[in-house]
Amino acid sequence: MHSKNKSDRYRKIPRGIMYRKAQVSMEYLIIFTVAFTMTLPLIAIYANQTNNIQADVTNAQLYKVATKISDYSEQVYYMGEPSQRTLQINFPDGINSVTVNGTNIIFNVTTNQLTYLVVKETNANLTGSIQNFPGQHIITFKAEGNMVNITDN
Repeated sequence: MHSKNKSDRYRKIPRGIMYRKAQVSMEYLIIFTVAFTMTLPLIAIYANQTNNIQADVTNAQLYKVATKISDYSEQVYYMGEPSQRTLQINFPDGINSVTVNGTNIIFNVTTNQLTYLVVKETNANLTGSIQNFPGQHIITFKAEGNMVNITDN
């Protein structure tokens, strides 16, 4: 067998090898920095697009809600007294207020720091009120004379 002497164990590493190891480490650090710097804008774009998509979904849901309310109002209006219908529907987040005024249903909405109105016009004369909380609503439409009374239970 071959025996090693003590000086072999504590032998110094030649300078060229140490510089090569330091160079490789520095290259990895530079690659990591460049990759990280490139991902930051992607994260910002992702966050912005997510907010825009959420606003679009809220807007689409709200137009669907407004159309259903308008359709039910007109159906009850044309059927006349004593007709009544009940609608079970979900309201999206971001509704500040709902106004039932004459022949209009007006939703005041805030999405993505933008406040706007969604107005749905009907052929029926409307009265009543609708609450603005998000989630499940049970809305009753009742023909009363030449008007439709809308109540949110």
